[in-house]
Amino acid sequence: MSRHLSALLAAGLALAVVIVMTVHIVWQDRKNTAARMEALAADMAKVVEDHVLHTTKGADIALRQAISLVDDAGSLEAVRNTVHWRRLRDALANLDGGDTLWLFDAKGNAIVGTGRQMDRPLNIADRRHFQMVMQGADFVISPALRSRMDNRILFTISRPIRDWTGDIIGIASTGMKTEWLVNFYALMSFGLDTTVTVFRTDGEIVARSPDLASHLGKNNRNGRLFQEQLPRSPVGVYWSRSVLDGKERLAAYRLIPDLNLVVYTGIEGTSAFAAWRTRSLWFMAEVALATILVLLVLLWGVRMIRREHHVQMRVLEAESAARQLDAELHQARRDPLTGLPARGLFLELAEGMHRNAGKKGLVLAFLYIDLDGFKAVNDRHGHHQGDRVLTMVAEIMRQMIRDGDLLGRLGGDEFVICLSGHVPDIKTVATSVASRIINQVRDLNVGVGCSIGIALSAGECGDLSGSLRQADTAMYRAKQSGKGSWSIHEPVQEPCLSRDSKIVA
Repeated sequence: MSRHLSALLAAGLALAVVIVMTVHIVWQDRKNTAARMEALAADMAKVVEDHVLHTTKGADIALRQAISLVDDAGSLEAVRNTVHWRRLRDALANLDGGDTLWLFDAKGNAIVGTGRQMDRPLNIADRRHFQMVMQGADFVISPALRSRMDNRILFTISRPIRDWTGDIIGIASTGMKTEWLVNFYALMSFGLDTTVTVFRTDGEIVARSPDLASHLGKNNRNGRLFQEQLPRSPVGVYWSRSVLDGKERLAAYRLIPDLNLVVYTGIEGTSAFAAWRTRSLWFMAEVALATILVLLVLLWGVRMIRREHHVQMRVLEAESAARQLDAELHQARRDPLTGLPARGLFLELAEGMHRNAGKKGLVLAFLYIDLDGFKAVNDRHGHHQGDRVLTMVAEIMRQMIRDGDLLGRLGGDEFVICLSGHVPDIKTVATSVASRIINQVRDLNVGVGCSIGIALSAGECGDLSGSLRQADTAMYRAKQSGKGSWSIHEPVQEPCLSRDSKIVA
């Protein structure tokens, strides 16, 4: 009885631990998700702020160019001609996001502009941005409004036109596309439900994405952004429920005091944590299912554990031995650092190439490559840098060989390449590959070079190990001659002899 009670207590303790760990993981994931969403909202706000500054600077330049037309002409009335209209159009063409550019007199009557001409005279005397400029404001950005020419939604940027005495005789005003400020940056939402809004500091909307039309004329001055956040700090991230559409958002904002504008970017709360909720539900379901299965297995295993113990031990030992054998075979056949065939696999593959070469009348060329200065790199910079150098060198060699050629790592800083080809060409190919490898390894500028020994072997003459020894010997000659070079062992031009006949001779 006590044994069963102990098992139940252990199962209960394990279940409690699983629940606590699950809650901790889910809560930590939520904190990380919130931090990522805050960073995303803040980054969006900064990018939109930079874009607003760039756009308004361009608009200011265009307005000053338009005002200079009046100065050049001598009066507002003097710009009513095709020449000045073209110059006004050119100024607008250089304005990113600009839609229209107009000059108005002190009564709000249009003098000249780039917009579509109306059936009746255009007058904006009742527009607030016109009244503010006429009252002395030097640079006014209006809220979003509908154009009287074609009913499109725009916002305007205006400057006063003054005569030589400094009196205001009219205004220059450019109509700007609201989507130019916000639509592109709404695409930064990465599939989340976001809003990007540019407010004036009086709470009126200048631009918004999405759904500006339904919020045209609304004011946010009584919202938390203007009542709490801006008085506290010009930049921030906070949770709020919008007074415009009632949605709760994780929002970031940035005040642009020189322009009397506020940039606002928000991510809807349900959208911000949608992926987290899905992950959490799946995770908890998986944990619950796994826990139930484990408990069922434990309850059933109380009776079976003695009988199955020895079988399980044998299975575990067999699996461990199999894994160890697989690891040893993998380690023996493939170099874990470079992924190249290790010595055993290389010799096996090279033997196959040797047999095929004999059947086709081809010649094999073996390039035995040893890195110069590699030990100094290891000693000075450590094995991590040494491994990085070996990987870079291996990649250079991979790029040098052709399909059907063979590259392997024999160990340490020694590599070997096996090429095949016809007698007239193989020597040229081998020395060319060697030269390019030497040059590219040197050009890595990581403190190593390489010396290469080359040995040629006819398809049915000699043996593989003998050819490799000849290439190794040639490599040492290259090192002795000053390193960073190649040396070739020429094949013996005589009939092939068997091992026995060589011994008799």
